[in-house]
Amino acid sequence: MELVAGARGGTVWDVLYDAVFNLDDPVALVDAGLSCPSCLHASTRLFVDVVDGALDARCDCPSCGATWSLALAPRQLLRLSLDPPPSADVRWSRRLPSSAVPLRIDDEDAWDA
Repeated sequence: MELVAGARGGTVWDVLYDAVFNLDDPVALVDAGLSCPSCLHASTRLFVDVVDGALDARCDCPSCGATWSLALAPRQLLRLSLDPPPSADVRWSRRLPSSAVPLRIDDEDAWDA
């Protein structure tokens, strides 16, 4: 793991973390899974995008200035899209692949799968 000085004096973690919350976890556990690895503050910002064909979540902490990447499983993406924790600012890229977006309910073919 490599530590580099951040733009605002925080720490940049050059590592990919795995998110550690489940679809049905209470908000407190989702907050903990998204918290800053440097100062453990729960108010973080996430930007979910596609990088080199794979889903990628870039995170930063407004409290200490740390930045990091977060690996999210499909169920975690679903949780963040349906019920994001109030302390996290989750933003979504317009370039997300259609496979990452849930099927529309009015799509008749979806019921045959």
